[in-house]
Amino acid sequence: MKITISKESILKSRILFLNFVSFILAALFLASCSNSEDMAGTDDTVLIAKIENAEKTTIEAASLPSPIIAVFNTDLRDSFIERAELAVRFGFKISIATDNIAREEGASAVFFNEKGRQLKDNRSKEKSKRNKCFEFVFPIDFIMPDATVITLTEKADWLLIKEWYTENSDATERATIVFPVDVTLEDGTVQTLLDSADLKEVKGACKKGKDKRKCFRLVLPVSYTMPDASIITITERADFKLVKAWYKENTGIKEKGVLNYPLEIVYKDDTRVTINNQDEWQAAKEACKS
Repeated sequence: MKITISKESILKSRILFLNFVSFILAALFLASCSNSEDMAGTDDTVLIAKIENAEKTTIEAASLPSPIIAVFNTDLRDSFIERAELAVRFGFKISIATDNIAREEGASAVFFNEKGRQLKDNRSKEKSKRNKCFEFVFPIDFIMPDATVITLTEKADWLLIKEWYTENSDATERATIVFPVDVTLEDGTVQTLLDSADLKEVKGACKKGKDKRKCFRLVLPVSYTMPDASIITITERADFKLVKAWYKENTGIKEKGVLNYPLEIVYKDDTRVTINNQDEWQAAKEACKS
């Protein structure tokens, strides 16, 4: 019995075979890429250890490779270089600090290979230092050492603070954020931080892995008596900008506005308490630390 195979059948078989081969090659390629990425992470950890353990020479930040400078103008735009060190044959260790109070720690270190590629630092302790405890609700204001005010309206504006220090290279004092500030927590909750004590409380909760919401919040309306005896009334969250505006207009005054009593606070469990004086206010704040 004679079997006849058409050219069309042969062509279809070849196409199916080629498609199958292409599929296998693609799968192998993807697996290779994945393994390469995993190995890159492992290699970075090893290289970081070598940089840490090697003898290093302090160098000028201006002499760093351009890819490193580019990182500090993008991903690390809210950080500035405190110390740059080179471990020959391995790479760079850059000690950094930040004016971004959203970060859990104000100081940490980042690493780059000799060509300027940032290394993935997966060490848990170092990663936690760079974590963000919250996100700012822009705009936010900073008072610079010369009493000028810089307003940040988006993340990219962190470069404005760097530019100020570049132009004022003899300045050693860091910029001061103007409270109150609104922040968004990981769960989407918006909180108003009234002062550095509120900031400390929220960041402390971040480090301990606890509920990051403040222990309690004010029940509006409330009012402040400012250092010049003027009264600012806060009837909704947006009105806190009036307090900020006062400090921006009176940058030489460090004294805080005073909350007027009585006022109400509400705890995380929705319990409401009336605060009648400064002593009761301080007692409530202290109780949050326990």
